[in-house]
Amino acid sequence: MIKLLTLVTAACFLSSTLSIAGFTQINLEAFGQTNATTETKRGPQDPESTNTEMSSINITKTVKCDSSLGLPSDKSVCQFVLANVDSGQFTLEVSSEQSESTSFQGSSNGTIISVLPGNYSVTEVTFDTMEIENQLGENAIVDVLTETNGDCTGQFNELDTFLQATGSIEANETHVCEIINTLSISQGVSPEEP
Repeated sequence: MIKLLTLVTAACFLSSTLSIAGFTQINLEAFGQTNATTETKRGPQDPESTNTEMSSINITKTVKCDSSLGLPSDKSVCQFVLANVDSGQFTLEVSSEQSESTSFQGSSNGTIISVLPGNYSVTEVTFDTMEIENQLGENAIVDVLTETNGDCTGQFNELDTFLQATGSIEANETHVCEIINTLSISQGVSPEEP
């Protein structure tokens, strides 16, 4: 009986951890939610790095709202937006010089990715605002403003558009990298009363 219990416990632990050639992804969400998309791409490999100890990056995705000229109020527009847009609708990708890259759905609770020491970057697929704009009315304008927090630094182009968050990590270190997207709404009309 004890052997069976040990075997079941080990199987449950292994099923909650996903290891993909150089990356280990652990989802900290509640048991009911899983990352729907996980892709791995081959990156450059250093033959001497196979014995290097791994490091961890806890990547969190935060979604906020800022409304101006909203009807019936800015508060009701943001309540509607945040009820319909969450962190899981954003796809993130982590890559490093020494490891393969992996992509996954964002999580407000964080997703831990293991990487080899060195430089890393976190990118995101641009969020398509068309659906939320259509729901907020024909005059609504939605922009996504991105910032970073924690051990990573945001990189932006000359138009102040987010490109990536970067960092450098040592062996056995743990970094926290938060990607914050603020949906900036102008002239939105909430289709639902608060």
